[in-house]
Amino acid sequence: LFSDIRGFTRMSERMQPEEVVLLLNEYFSLMIDIVFKYDGMLDKFIGDCVMAVFGAPEGHPDDAIRAVRTALEMRDAVRRFNDRRAKEGKEMIQAGIGINSGQAVAGSIGSQERMEYTVIGDNVNLASRLTWQSSPGRILICPGCRARLGDDFLYEARGPIAIKGIGAQPCGGLRNIPDGEVFSCPVKESVEGVIQYNAPTV
Repeated sequence: LFSDIRGFTRMSERMQPEEVVLLLNEYFSLMIDIVFKYDGMLDKFIGDCVMAVFGAPEGHPDDAIRAVRTALEMRDAVRRFNDRRAKEGKEMIQAGIGINSGQAVAGSIGSQERMEYTVIGDNVNLASRLTWQSSPGRILICPGCRARLGDDFLYEARGPIAIKGIGAQPCGGLRNIPDGEVFSCPVKESVEGVIQYNAPTV
């Protein structure tokens, strides 16, 4: 899972350095709390982008569902974050999210002086590049992830989109439960790829 703040470079040029650091620290704290809630692993921060992994170093049968639920909560958290920033007269942020599932190489990579545990491979690259195709506030998933979600979600398919170095990929997106509607547990909802969660939370 990759989550990237849109237009952050230009936004940061309008801010004082201290404000940029404070914004990123607050944003990252919110995002990482959600990743950990679903037993994901924070792989790294890449500028203003969060990279999270589900399934390594320890896997779960429902890692894809955990990643999707993480993404939905991330989007909700950004909305609440923006509400607070708007009340404080601060500029709001928008993030796009991309998710893919599949085999990857996981392990400690680096030099003798410094090693970091991470995942690499084509499936990781696809998730990263998919993030750039996701418009602000949207979550895009690829067939590798979709195949692992079963019937817990509804989907809105998008036509194939061109991914540099990979070719056209059929993708879909996720939307959250419509504003104003309240459910005792998550219900099916429409997404630009995924729509809603259809299983009770225990």
